[in-house]
Amino acid sequence: MNAMLIESFAPNPDAVETHRIEIVASGAAVYQALWTTDLGSSPVVKGLLALRSLPEVLWAPKRRHRWSQKVTLHTLSEVGFGLLAEAPGQEVVLGITGRFWRPTGNLLPFRHEHFLGPVPRGLARAVWNFTVQEAAAGRTLLSTETRIVCGDAASRRKFRLYWLVVRPLSGLIRLLMLRAVRRACAGVP
Repeated sequence: MNAMLIESFAPNPDAVETHRIEIVASGAAVYQALWTTDLGSSPVVKGLLALRSLPEVLWAPKRRHRWSQKVTLHTLSEVGFGLLAEAPGQEVVLGITGRFWRPTGNLLPFRHEHFLGPVPRGLARAVWNFTVQEAAAGRTLLSTETRIVCGDAASRRKFRLYWLVVRPLSGLIRLLMLRAVRRACAGVP
């Protein structure tokens, strides 16, 4: 694979989280499953996503909260992530901007322009990709990488404190998402 698309959106991140899994399936099958699998099928993923939404639910109880639905790359856009780039069959890059360390009102509506140029002061940019690479015959490596870039030193300090708590849970969510794709490729519910 050539240079990853994620590089153009976060070449010098303040934080990085990477996970990978080998799947017994072709790259094409894995890429298709990546787009169609319920990445939140695990009760653990649903619970962690709901936990993250809890302050917003308490603050705005009448607002519709969507973590009960199927979590796919398409539905992630309904909760703030946007599609930044795609190399079909190889890589998909999503992005989100905000003040992640805040319990509520922490995300900006997705706008592609938020990912061009430097990150504004007081904000952080998260870029999240999935890559598909052929490994040995009949095997594919599915990877995910999350990169965060903060707009200034104050945002970086706030983000790092937040990341100390969230990183293990965020990593668990990503691992479970990769496993969901592997189960889908194996035909296991």
